[in-house]
Amino acid sequence: MGAISASISADVVAALGLDGSDVEPIIGGRVSEVWRAFRDGVPVALRRSPHFRRLPEVAYECDLLVALAEAGAPVAPVVAGPTLVDGSVWVAFSWVDGTHPTAPVDDPAFYGRLLAELHEHTKAPAARLGQRPGWGRLDEFLTVPRPGGGRTMAELLPDFERAFGETGAWLRRLAEEVHEHLNAARIESLPQVVVHGDFGPAQVLVRDGRVGAVVDWDFTHVDLRLADLAVAASLARPTVARAAAFLRSYLGVAGSDVGDLELLADLRCAFHLNNLGNHLCARWAHGADIAPQVAMITERLEREQWWGPMLVAAAREATSDRSTRVRQSSPSVSRELSDLELAHEIADRAAVVAQHYFARGVTTQTKADATPVTEADRAVERLLRDALTELRPGDSVLGEEFGTHGTGDRMWILDPIDGTAAFARGDPNWRIQIALERGGEIVVAVVDAPALGVRWWAAKGTGAYERVAGQPARRLRVSETATFDGALVAVQPDSLLRRLPPGTRQPRRTPLPLVELIRGELDAYFVHCCHAWDHAPWILLVREAGGLFTDHNGGTAPDRRGGLYSNGQIHHKLLAAMSPPITPAKVAESPTTSGKTEG
Repeated sequence: MGAISASISADVVAALGLDGSDVEPIIGGRVSEVWRAFRDGVPVALRRSPHFRRLPEVAYECDLLVALAEAGAPVAPVVAGPTLVDGSVWVAFSWVDGTHPTAPVDDPAFYGRLLAELHEHTKAPAARLGQRPGWGRLDEFLTVPRPGGGRTMAELLPDFERAFGETGAWLRRLAEEVHEHLNAARIESLPQVVVHGDFGPAQVLVRDGRVGAVVDWDFTHVDLRLADLAVAASLARPTVARAAAFLRSYLGVAGSDVGDLELLADLRCAFHLNNLGNHLCARWAHGADIAPQVAMITERLEREQWWGPMLVAAAREATSDRSTRVRQSSPSVSRELSDLELAHEIADRAAVVAQHYFARGVTTQTKADATPVTEADRAVERLLRDALTELRPGDSVLGEEFGTHGTGDRMWILDPIDGTAAFARGDPNWRIQIALERGGEIVVAVVDAPALGVRWWAAKGTGAYERVAGQPARRLRVSETATFDGALVAVQPDSLLRRLPPGTRQPRRTPLPLVELIRGELDAYFVHCCHAWDHAPWILLVREAGGLFTDHNGGTAPDRRGGLYSNGQIHHKLLAAMSPPITPAKVAESPTTSGKTEG
């Protein structure tokens, strides 16, 4: 929330019949600003729209708010306006005492019921009021003529791409993909309703445990009920369980005739893309500078790449067992979780999103360092970073796709999709890798292979474990081989073979030799490649399974492009026998002491 003025202009005071210009700032956000003011000695909620809102739109919405208030819906009645002053639309609402709920929303089931009740209230006004001026249905976002020129978004996007470069090209690809999905679904016959549930906690007042009022006018245009459900469910983020509680509660009131819940992810993207068409493309076509707004919508759409798949998974959970409809909301994941519990939790979330993209299929792009990347890599890393920002706000993060953020002594090291090439070609041998470094030492590691149904984890001093889907977890131990004569030693790349002493044997090639090492099926792995996020969790997993690791500088840092992993029994013999030998450092370097990570 931004700071807003404690006074307003005399023109606004006169237009709305207020008692004076001294007001109490309440909400100052990117979309609207709200003050507490007085009119005839009675408090009112004074709201100013952003500059892109037009008077006919807001007048339509106020008409609906009046109808909803008369029907007993939990909305704040309009007492003055809408009025255009200084380029903004102003409205005064009846004041409703109450408190704003916390964010993220504490009770997603409560919000599910609220939205279902609002939908019921708005059935009657829908036929009378029709569509909000200048707005089309979300499934038509690419083809509906836009205000201020009548051009469609499909016509504007090629020029938009040329003007905004890589960002414009990404938005165009996303818009065309989402539009194709919605067209293929044939959703034109789904129920419509006049309401828009994209109200945030600051736009809702709670009194005596119930909603006292929805203080918002941006929740009132004709659209698909399913699209509205998709947008409103953002209040339950970021876990599948919480979103499922929201959806289950909604369906318990409204029934299941809302459309194909598998479209929720695409409709959430369509909502933001529709805003791009309405508020940005039309203005940009007339010469307005919309770069800040493009950045804002791009940020929201990037978040949808992980939140949309979570919502689809939640819909499947919510509808899988109808007998659990009345179950209360799931508790939010707290900051009090141990670091290992937290790593498991965010790995669970990441697996949902990664599996969504893996099942759908992705295209691969090549980064500057010649390594592959897909939309799934970026979506999973954004999810992990958002979760860590919420649950470990003081920690720093190093990730493959978005670099380093923060300078704290505790650093989370993330590889959102390890094995991107395999992921892109449909090979299940890819992993989500999470590690925590504290004081220069890896202390938590979780590696998940969702497509294989296997997870490996360790915390300092607790051992290394493996769980295969449907089976109990088991503790892993490295092999007992005590001589490198006949020892199985894998290498990467093959050029390292010349450094191994005679007598060692090479095993058959496998997608991940380190798994075989911690299972005791391999004696050592000598590697010279890759980055900190590739090695960090395995250093701890090998150590907790009873093995050792030495990097190429003789320390134990993950950012030295690997080194020697072994069962510990033959470790020092191999280090001495290799040509040239590796001499262990007296003091192991931290992965961050070098000042940078090799990229």
